[in-house]
Amino acid sequence: MITGGSRGLGAASAKLLAAEGAKIALAARSAGDMAKIAEHLHAAHDTETLVVPCDLTQSESTEKVVDEVLKAFGTIDVLINSAGASQGGLFWEISDKVWAESFELKVMGAIRMMRAVIPVMLKNKYGRIVNIVGNTGQQPSPRLLPGSAANAALLAITRGVGEELAAHNIVANAVNPGPTRTERWVTLMNRLSQSSGRSVAEVESDYTRQIPLGRLAEPDHIAGLIVFLASDRAANMVGTSITADGGWNRGI
Repeated sequence: MITGGSRGLGAASAKLLAAEGAKIALAARSAGDMAKIAEHLHAAHDTETLVVPCDLTQSESTEKVVDEVLKAFGTIDVLINSAGASQGGLFWEISDKVWAESFELKVMGAIRMMRAVIPVMLKNKYGRIVNIVGNTGQQPSPRLLPGSAANAALLAITRGVGEELAAHNIVANAVNPGPTRTERWVTLMNRLSQSSGRSVAEVESDYTRQIPLGRLAEPDHIAGLIVFLASDRAANMVGTSITADGGWNRGI
């Protein structure tokens, strides 16, 4: 089950998981985009796919998603939380609305999904939860503070939930991507370009020159790690996070 599955890392993860033989449930706001992903998965891998349009900022939507997935597949073995994006800008120019929206979808959306899915996993005595967070949770960026704060909160939640669930054969972990060439990244760069009066290329270079690899990640680079954490190969990892940012975070 993948939230934010209509594009970006959610869609990339769906494709790799389908290649591994998984049944896929996609949840996001855009029914049209999810339908295209489902068509691709069926054509490429003959994958059984469920598409559930929803707004994860609404608690009743979360319950609807879980109910529909259970009706279709009978269980939920893996939950991948990939929904959420944040606006950037100068700290003193960012409105309360931007801060609230950042937390409501990414943090509260993940909380609601985990809260709804964990009872299913407890009953089965098995589960894998992967939260797609972001390396700014550990290394805040001055122009991306709403997202940085949301990411830090989600890392803390992942750690605590991971410890709580470990005894039940359920592992929760996170992936911290650095700058990755997704639709969200393109949108963010356009917004920062407009607010700063600089070109998109100039704004993006502020980030890529800080990355030792000197480039953005591609979605498939990160999706491979997500699929690893969703598998039994990650069975001994509890509440931890894997950072994949081209060396941007210099912490040990």
